[in-house]
Amino acid sequence: MQGSRRLAAVFRTGLSLLAFSAASMVLVGCPKTQFFDEGRGQPGDRALGQAPPGSVGACKVFGSLRPPIVNEELWNDLRPCNRRTPRRYLRIGFSGISELKNEDEERRLKYVMEALTEADEAEDGNTKMRGMLRAVQRMALEDEKLKARVERTTGRTFPCDYTHLLHTTEKQYTRISTQPDECPAYAYDPKKREDVCLFDTRIEEARWLTSAWGCLAFTETLGEGNSCYKLCAYDDYCTSQVSCSQPDFDLVLCTLGVCMPEKVVAIY
Repeated sequence: MQGSRRLAAVFRTGLSLLAFSAASMVLVGCPKTQFFDEGRGQPGDRALGQAPPGSVGACKVFGSLRPPIVNEELWNDLRPCNRRTPRRYLRIGFSGISELKNEDEERRLKYVMEALTEADEAEDGNTKMRGMLRAVQRMALEDEKLKARVERTTGRTFPCDYTHLLHTTEKQYTRISTQPDECPAYAYDPKKREDVCLFDTRIEEARWLTSAWGCLAFTETLGEGNSCYKLCAYDDYCTSQVSCSQPDFDLVLCTLGVCMPEKVVAIY
C-alpha cells in the first residue's frame, strides 16, 4: 500500500514539473535564432575581369604591340599584365619600350612569319622550318624572356618533322571542328566576359602553326577534348613528333608574342 502511495506521489511530482516547464516556455518563449548580415561577399572571377575556372586567361604585356597571329578584338579587350596577374595567364605582346629592342623584335617576327609561309607551302618545308628555328634560337639567347625556352630545345639526338605534324593536325582539326570559325584555342575576354578565339584564323600561317595547339600547348584546359591521337588522325608517326616539337613550338609562339606560362611549358 505504501509502495502504491509513493509511486503516485512520484507521478504527481513529474506531472507538476512537466506543467511548470510548459508554462515557462509559454512565458519565456523559444530562443530566437539570429542571422548576421555578412554583406555581399567577394565578387566572382568574371566580375573582377579574371578568367573563371575552365577558361584560359591572358594579359597584355606593358608597352607591347599586338602580335599578328592574335585576334585583334581580344587584344583590344585585354588588360595589362601586372604583379597580381595569375601566373597561369598567357602573356601576349611583342616589342619592348626601347626603339632598338622594337626593331630587333619586329625583324625577328617578320622573319618567323615569312619562314612559316615558306614552310607551309614549299616541298622542303621541314628544312626551312629547321633553318628558321636555328636562327630563332640564336637570336633568342640574347633575350631574357626567351633564353630559358631555348634551353629546352636542346638535347635531342634527331630532328623533328614539324611540317608532317602541323599539316596533319591542320587537316584533321578542320575536319573534326564543330566550331564555324575553326578556332584552335579560346581565351577569356574580360570585356565581353566570355571565351573568344585567341588567334586570328584569317591568317593562314597562324591557322597552320596553331592547329596542334591542343597537343603542343600543355595548358590543361586549352585543347580539351582533342587528344593528340585525335588531332594526329591516329597516325603514330604524327604523335611521335609531339614531344619532339613541343619545346620549339613554345619558343616560336613566344617569339611571335604569345608566351605560355613558364611553369606549364617547363618539362620537369
